[in-house]
Amino acid sequence: MSKIASVYLFTGPENGEKEKAIGQILNQYKTTTGNDPETYRFYPFETSVGEVVSLLKNGDLFSDYKFVFIHNADEIKKNEIPYLVSYVKEPGDSATLFLLTDSYKVDPKLSAAVGKASTRIFWELFENQKVNWIRGYFKKESLSISPEAVEMILDLVENRTDDLKVVCERLAVFFKDRGHISEEIIEEYVFHSKEENVFTLFDKMVRNDFAGSIEILHKLALSGSNNPVQLLSGLYWQYRNLLKLKHLLSEGENEQKAMAALKIRGKKKQALYLAAQDEHSLGELESTIMLIADYDKHAREVSKERWMLVMEMFIHQAVNRRED
Repeated sequence: MSKIASVYLFTGPENGEKEKAIGQILNQYKTTTGNDPETYRFYPFETSVGEVVSLLKNGDLFSDYKFVFIHNADEIKKNEIPYLVSYVKEPGDSATLFLLTDSYKVDPKLSAAVGKASTRIFWELFENQKVNWIRGYFKKESLSISPEAVEMILDLVENRTDDLKVVCERLAVFFKDRGHISEEIIEEYVFHSKEENVFTLFDKMVRNDFAGSIEILHKLALSGSNNPVQLLSGLYWQYRNLLKLKHLLSEGENEQKAMAALKIRGKKKQALYLAAQDEHSLGELESTIMLIADYDKHAREVSKERWMLVMEMFIHQAVNRRED
């Protein structure tokens, strides 16, 4: 078992694996000493580096050792970096400092001071890894899951395992007795949940309810679920199905057969899709899907501070996009 380092730099967006690695270090300390780890968490926008370093250097009346976390380490102010670098180069022997960020980089001087041996990058999972993670989770819970249900989960949440775990845990608890997680179960969970999500946003948008759509967007922002790439992906999937339904019905296909072919199940969902395909022309739907693609490209290039603006602009254009 390796010795616990005085400083760690953990970067990257995969917070599930990141927290797992941190947990292993804390458990190692508890196993070795028999004591519960004393932890402190700080953010650059609310606590100065000077205060954190003071805590690291000074002993604690209640604990011989402490673990100190600085989240969003990429946001540490430039004028505070030298002071933190000075500590990292000569750390105290009664604490371990974790520098954490969802970004892949921090100030070069800080990463150089930490060194490669104590630095670890937690990369976002590849698509097949996400699918396998979801399947593996439900297998451990003695549940199976359909490919369509897996796709819906990935559309519902962020692609990090900590976000996936929250949704999968709820599904496993609520539907343990079913033995199998299907697309219908995901729909049941989504439409009976009081939480707003990309499905309830789609509901408002296809009804041309601009105010309702913006209200849901703001609620998603408050819950931290306003990543535009994720939202646009979920909307694309639903608008694409709506366009396919419109094509099938315009070609004379029976409503129920068309619904079955597209796996649009549940009375509430079917009613929404039928009303929406009546409300929107083929041209409007095709135009909206092209608009989603345009905004997806734009959303990948903007900072988090502009996420809300990007989505508000998109919703305004999409909801008010009518053919002459």
